[in-house]
Amino acid sequence: MDALRSFLSGRRLAIIGILLAIPFVFFGSSSFGTAFTNYGKVNGLTVSALDVNIAINTVTSRLQETYGEEFNVENLEDGILNNLVRNEIVSQKALLYQVQQMNLVSSEEEAKRLIMSEPTFQTDGLFNQDIFEATIRANGVLPNEYIENIRNSSLINEFLLAISESNFQIDSELKKQIKLIEQERDVDFFKIDFNSLKNSINPTLENALEYYDSNELLFMDDEKKSFNLIIFSQDRFKELVDVPESFIDAEYDNYLQRINESAERRISHIMIESLNYSSKEEAFEAMSLIEQRVGSNLTFEEAVEQFSEDPVSAELQGDLGFSSGDSFPPEFEEALNYMSVGDLSGIIELEETFHIIKFTEENKDTPQSKDIMSRQFTSDLIEAESYALMLDLRDEIEDLLLTGYSVDSIANDLNLDFMVTEAASYLDFKLYDDPEVKDFLYGMNFPSNFAEILEFDEEVIVASVSEIISPKVLPFDQVTDEVFNSLRENQANIDIIDLENNLMLLINDESYIHENSNVLKDSFISVKRGSTLFPANVLNEIFSSQVGITKNVKAFNSDVYIYNVTKISEPKDDFIDLVISDYEDFSSTTTLVKLNTIIEKEISNKIKDNIKNLNI
Repeated sequence: MDALRSFLSGRRLAIIGILLAIPFVFFGSSSFGTAFTNYGKVNGLTVSALDVNIAINTVTSRLQETYGEEFNVENLEDGILNNLVRNEIVSQKALLYQVQQMNLVSSEEEAKRLIMSEPTFQTDGLFNQDIFEATIRANGVLPNEYIENIRNSSLINEFLLAISESNFQIDSELKKQIKLIEQERDVDFFKIDFNSLKNSINPTLENALEYYDSNELLFMDDEKKSFNLIIFSQDRFKELVDVPESFIDAEYDNYLQRINESAERRISHIMIESLNYSSKEEAFEAMSLIEQRVGSNLTFEEAVEQFSEDPVSAELQGDLGFSSGDSFPPEFEEALNYMSVGDLSGIIELEETFHIIKFTEENKDTPQSKDIMSRQFTSDLIEAESYALMLDLRDEIEDLLLTGYSVDSIANDLNLDFMVTEAASYLDFKLYDDPEVKDFLYGMNFPSNFAEILEFDEEVIVASVSEIISPKVLPFDQVTDEVFNSLRENQANIDIIDLENNLMLLINDESYIHENSNVLKDSFISVKRGSTLFPANVLNEIFSSQVGITKNVKAFNSDVYIYNVTKISEPKDDFIDLVISDYEDFSSTTTLVKLNTIIEKEISNKIKDNIKNLNI
């Protein structure tokens, strides 16, 4: 129930906003099927291509809100996007089913008003019918289908809005929350500054040497490795690629064919619906009479206006928008293959309807010249062939490795460059800075003839370990500063415990005057929950404590606080009355989150999911 959860966390009207903003920004209408693909049902409600498209964009928008606008759903692992989209569809259909069961309705006029107010469909602030039609139809969606989806989305949002407005938390409950949140505390405390304490410790050289001898494992250098390497890139093979004599001509012919196949064709139609007649034969006869009159005493557009039984497209002279070969029914697409702009088809029969279509417009890219395209064809060929040659060499090396060849023997047999790197630790390895390469190399744990292959888009690395130099204890003069620092820190951790225990006993002694420069004694009054006077974890502990009880807590930076809450002050009634309006949204959100759990459980129990053919 992601959609419901999103709404209840404050993003109202999210779905209808995405729908109005054209749900085709990230995926074309043909990226997952056509408007005539069957995606099954949820609770008996049919799932259309538009439903899938809306769900894709809702999920994408939500992911980009979370991870940033640069997030690309193509980076998701296989199946994840499919599951997210499926859940979104189920969520929306389950909510729609619920509102329909409650006999709630939304008017077509309201849907049209929402559409007309959407800036995407406006020119100079006014609704532009042509822009609306072109945008909707260019994406394979009929206006009546789009309007129906707006109606459904509006209905769902009205339902959720009604739920949100049913929040009836009484003022006394809200005032209790405000008293808790706006509570203030007076605090007496000691603060032990860990770094100051550590820096005040001055070990002798004798102490340091003793500590060094007792903790040698703390002062060892890193393991070092050297590697046997063969490295070759795709560039090595580019000069080996030959361009066949007939290649450019063949590629240019294919290029022109692709342009023709990607052309968008626009049509208008006259439709007769069989259900409006006593039989299919009678409906066909009615269409035949229309066909006879078109071109003799009626124009196509006049026939649409007088006889077409598709009321939405009839208002637009029968216009159905554009298709690049997969948005219209296959019967329409087939007929268009034999038509030119301006031609009329014969009578086309679909399952429940008869149609005459008119080929009204064609959008086709203008091809580049052969000279311009030949450079691109050549570059693409060299790129593809050199990459294939690189992979062939990789495969040949892999076969040799499996038969027991070492890296240096492979280099000799295949006349490849071979190198042995200088022994270095992970951090000091300079040949590559890329962590992926370094992790690959230093993940090999023993010297042997066994080698591994790391493959990139344009480079292959073949490697084995040549030598491993185990860590050794570093001489004292190389780690002197590290030894003294470690000794100070170790001693500070011991000293701070004794100091902490003493201060726990003295915090309530008003006559005590501390003389330790590493300790701060202070008192703060009227400390609020959002105060920056204390570290966050210390502040949380303070607001969880009772008056008069001494406690201690270590901050994230190792400072230690010994504190005593001396007074808890709640806000006065006049202050609460002054700020209560600022807490209304907070109150609504907390109440709605609780309400969300109840609604989600109730609606989820009624879901019957029969979605199919969803392969994004």
